[in-house]
Order: sequence, then C-alpha cells, then structure tokens
Amino acid sequence: MEQQVKRVPYGVSDFVSVIEQNQYYVDKTMFLPDLEKQPDNLFFIRPRRFGKSIFLSMLYSYYDCNQKNKFETLFGDLWIGKHPTSLQGTYQVLFLDFSQITGKIDILEERFNAYLCIKLDSFVEQYAAYYGSEKVVEIKSKTEYADKLQIIFEVAKAKQFQLYLIIDEYDNFTNVILNEHGEKVYHAITHADGFYRDVFKKFKG
Repeated sequence: MEQQVKRVPYGVSDFVSVIEQNQYYVDKTMFLPDLEKQPDNLFFIRPRRFGKSIFLSMLYSYYDCNQKNKFETLFGDLWIGKHPTSLQGTYQVLFLDFSQITGKIDILEERFNAYLCIKLDSFVEQYAAYYGSEKVVEIKSKTEYADKLQIIFEVAKAKQFQLYLIIDEYDNFTNVILNEHGEKVYHAITHADGFYRDVFKKFKG
C-alpha cells in the first residue's frame, strides 16, 4: 500500500489548520513543561522561517480555555498529548500580530490604537461567558485600547482569571521604521515616552 505523504505547510502559521488538515508538523510540544518553569515574560529570538509563528499558534491552542475540550483532537498525537501539564486550557489568551499594523508614520499611533481596540473587542466577545454582557458592552464602548485593557484587567483580577498574552511579529513595523525613517524616529517611538514603549507598559499592568 502506498504511504500517504503529508503536505509541508510552508508559510502556514495556523497550528489548528495544520493539524486538522493532517499536514506535516515538527513536534516541539516537549518544550512546554520547560517553558512553564521560566519567568512570566518570554522573548523568542530565532531566524526567519524558523517556525516561531506556528509555535506561538500552538501555545495559543494549548493554553486557551475555550479550546480545552479540543485537546485530544489537536494534541493527541503529539508529545504533550501523552504528558499534559496542569496549565493546559486554563488561560484566556490574547493573540496579537503586529505585522498587521501598517501605515504612514504620522498615523501609526492611531493605527496601533485601532488594531488593539479590534483585538480587545474580539477578546471579550470570545470570552463573553466570563465577563458578562454588561462588561462586554462597556469594554466595546471605549475608543482607546488602554481603557478597554484597564477594565479587562480589573475584572480578571477580581474574578481571578488567568490571562496569557502572545505577540507575534513584535518587531515587524519597528524594523520598517528603522529602515525607512532612520534611528531618530525609531528611538522616538520605542524609548522614553514613545507610544510603542507605552503599549508594553500598559500590558504589563
């Protein structure tokens, strides 16, 4: 019988799609127990096309409380499927992709706010069962991402929700700025009171 050869998902960064379509996947789930022993803020630096994005997508699926019941389907054939950790499916996960933020330098901060607002609105809709309809409406009524985030943090702290933030392509647009506008502009948005630095301060709480 001819053995079926799995397709290589070149350029595909969605873990769920790769697994559900039975595409070739390099299992790196054996590193999850080690990652959980590390400090809370992890920083992955690897070459391009090294699999960072699909690894982050895998983390999302593994820790997302809304995907807890899909564990066997998604991870059953992987290492972690036989060695699950206690944190599997226990987080509300916010997944951000900063490569989606584009635009001219003079409207970049506005674009950043718009993108984060969309993602935070989607986040509370995704976990509406935890926040309740009134809080969801309140959060979505805010026009600044910082205000939305503040409410989410307050509710999560009061109700002891576990939050997990994943940022993919964190340096995508800053590299573009550095290359196209120079070090002075890059420094202005990433240092001191620069809005990009402020974004990370807000997420740290």
